[in-house]
Amino acid sequence: MTDILIIIALILLNGVFSMSEIALVSARKSKLSAEAKKGSRGAKTALRLIENPDRFLSTVQIGITLIGILTGLFSGAAFAAQLGDRFCDLGLPDATAHRLAQILIVAVVTYLSIVIGELIPKRIGIAMSDRISIWIAPLMQVLSVVTMPVIWLLSVSTNLVVRLLGLRGKTAVVTEDEIRSLIQEGTEAGQVQEVEQDIMERALVMGDQTVSSIMTNRSDIVSLNCRMSVQDIKDTVFTHLHRGYPLYCEKGKEVTGIVLASVLLRALDQGDVDLKKIAAEPVYFPESMTVYDALAVLKSGEVECALVCDEFGDMQGIVTLRDVLEGLVGMINDPADNPQIRPLADNAAELIVDGQYRWYDFLSYLEAEDLYRPAAYSTVAGWFLETYRHLPHEGETVEWQGIRFKILDMDGARIDKFLVSRINPDRL
Repeated sequence: MTDILIIIALILLNGVFSMSEIALVSARKSKLSAEAKKGSRGAKTALRLIENPDRFLSTVQIGITLIGILTGLFSGAAFAAQLGDRFCDLGLPDATAHRLAQILIVAVVTYLSIVIGELIPKRIGIAMSDRISIWIAPLMQVLSVVTMPVIWLLSVSTNLVVRLLGLRGKTAVVTEDEIRSLIQEGTEAGQVQEVEQDIMERALVMGDQTVSSIMTNRSDIVSLNCRMSVQDIKDTVFTHLHRGYPLYCEKGKEVTGIVLASVLLRALDQGDVDLKKIAAEPVYFPESMTVYDALAVLKSGEVECALVCDEFGDMQGIVTLRDVLEGLVGMINDPADNPQIRPLADNAAELIVDGQYRWYDFLSYLEAEDLYRPAAYSTVAGWFLETYRHLPHEGETVEWQGIRFKILDMDGARIDKFLVSRINPDRL
């Protein structure tokens, strides 16, 4: 009876080691760090063990190995002999009885060791990894100190073999795709709202973009001229209200300055409008500047809008803080100045899409963000020109990734409108 209790105790102890190992390996560092900041000693110890995995893995392996040896000793010949004698009492031949006893003992102990000593503890360790790590880490720390000499020998031996295999120094790096998968899992589990998921995914996309992908193109810029009358200025501003307007004083010359809407409206209200006087010094961003570098400048408050120039110094567009915001939350509905995407009046399965509609927003509208790839273009028209390498004509139709694009309207060399439909209409 004593031997049976010892075997059960050893199997349970093996389960504790197995549970500890899987819990510490799968624990979330962010959760442990948060608990450590609250003063949890267990969390602090767990973080130290995770930072030095060789130490606690060796401790666990030593414990499991010793338990395996002890289990074998207590369930070996002595226990098999006792069980064999009982089979002999039942009338079985001596050799058969003892052989059967050995087989049964091995089978039962193996079954209990796998189920109670491995599978169930590991399942628990995965399900409650953070809590178990905090609880078990101090014990693992004590055991690692006690077994320090053996751990040192095992670590040296392991590192030598790993170095010979060329694996030393290779660490796992979390990729953007993995982050997106975690966000998606959080959304499906109800821990992340869909709007939060959309913003986080857009933030990742913007990390690969330059200001040229979010700017207002120069062909769409509304500018002012030093020689404009007050009435012309009012007509222009009230028809096209923007944060800033490039100011030209001589035709074909460089931009003289940027007239901010807030300053201009104040001047119009006071009746004293001298565009050259109220214009601010233009700030230029290279078109290769990243969106986040531009954001750092714009959010400082010192610059409300900036001109985007190419490598030759020619202005290609204008960018404001609102452009960055739209990159994060999607295009803000404003019929006055934003490209639109809308269902065809008599057919909801078809969409009329402005050529200047942002490519990522278009894919997001179709719930096809997974088709997005970082590229030099930023609009639907840019995607078409980059993909098909020619200037289309009205009525031209192409099919891409199960989506049909028809050129609905051309404005000279500019693609003005698309008619878009799914080849499988049920998916639109």
